[in-house]
Amino acid sequence: MRLFAVLSPGAKGRVNHSLGLPSVLTEGVDTRLEMGPAALLVIEERPDGVFLFRYAGDGNCAGDTWHLSIEDAKYQAEFEYADDAMGWNVIPDSINDVVQFGLGYL
Repeated sequence: MRLFAVLSPGAKGRVNHSLGLPSVLTEGVDTRLEMGPAALLVIEERPDGVFLFRYAGDGNCAGDTWHLSIEDAKYQAEFEYADDAMGWNVIPDSINDVVQFGLGYL
């Protein structure tokens, strides 16, 4: 199953997502790059778990997390974005590019 939710314009998440390793793994040097704000959330159920992907308005990745269930992923999204997620919608199986599909609703 795949779901998406569009975030309200200007939504600010409670969690900062970054790209790179934490400083405890890089000899104390923080080389992480903060990812941009999310505009679109996608939940995707895969054989190895459920993923909550965040995408910026330009389609670039803005973070991802692994979860045990779809409900856990929804809970994480609610924690991060509170009322800024505008409802979950099913992504049809026929859609290959979930990002472009979801961004079409912005």
